[in-house]
Amino acid sequence: MPRLIILSDRQKSIVDGVEANFPTAFHGFCMRHLSDSFRKEFNNTILVNLLWEAANALTVIEFEAKILEIEEISQEAAYWIRRIPPRVWATAYFEGTRFGHLTANIVESLNAWILEASGLPIIQMMESIRRQLMTWFNERRETSMQWTSILVPSAERHVSEALERARTYQVLRANEAEFEVLSHEGTNIVDIRNRCCLCRGWQLYGLPCAHAVAALLSCRQNVHRFTESCFTLATYRKAYSQTIHPVPDKTLWKEMSEGSQNERNGAEVIINPPKSLRLAGRPRKKRIRAEDRGRVKRVNLATLKNYRFSEISRASEMLPDRLFHHYQMRYQHV
Repeated sequence: MPRLIILSDRQKSIVDGVEANFPTAFHGFCMRHLSDSFRKEFNNTILVNLLWEAANALTVIEFEAKILEIEEISQEAAYWIRRIPPRVWATAYFEGTRFGHLTANIVESLNAWILEASGLPIIQMMESIRRQLMTWFNERRETSMQWTSILVPSAERHVSEALERARTYQVLRANEAEFEVLSHEGTNIVDIRNRCCLCRGWQLYGLPCAHAVAALLSCRQNVHRFTESCFTLATYRKAYSQTIHPVPDKTLWKEMSEGSQNERNGAEVIINPPKSLRLAGRPRKKRIRAEDRGRVKRVNLATLKNYRFSEISRASEMLPDRLFHHYQMRYQHV
């Protein structure tokens, strides 16, 4: 059975939870959260772009070249990056197969529409989620029935682009499985038996790279047969084949009465509320990222001249102790 691949932000609780409950899983950090933290520290678009290029690099040599470019611009930025192990964010070092996913955007899009439902009572919240999923499953089933390709559209585009590039490559065959592919990029070795290429694109993305496509075409093989099954239309349709059925109005729900089937079988069903401590004030809806915890909020100090002391006191949590004491002494007689 394949090992799990888990992508998350850098919250310590998630890291500890994955280590405790999924010790064999490959755990990577979301590049969007990482690049946001990097941008807050250095605020340099060139450095951020180089960071993404390093994350997308397929080989260790390409990765180290991008890190050296960052170091030439800012040694502090390079030091900041090297403190984070590349095996948790860089494609070249990641031990599992992420199929090109560097971010947790899928989960973030789920959080976006679930935010409204999360503030509802438990039954209404579950019903809201069920209705949304029921709609999604149906829409995806109907959409996939209109597709006529072997692979899903995104994978078909990837293969088509690889086919275009492969037409200009020269292929030399060594035996029934190994090929040497010459291109303007250089020389790459392709092994169609083990589904690997020296550029590592085939292994990391699960779809044949242009070098692999050129080798497959040279021996008249069907390129689609050498893609991972998760990209096929059949697998996509199977994923959404089950129906999430409608639920009648709660006025029609049957309550368990005394002498019900479960009680006759000696099994008493008791569902207690979760043990939790409700904090004072309105529940927070906007999630605080791990990298923002402990960060001092910036306050425009020039505007404090128009505040009375009582108003300045409310800003105490947003100011460092030294600056707050300074403005407290300065404006306490206003």
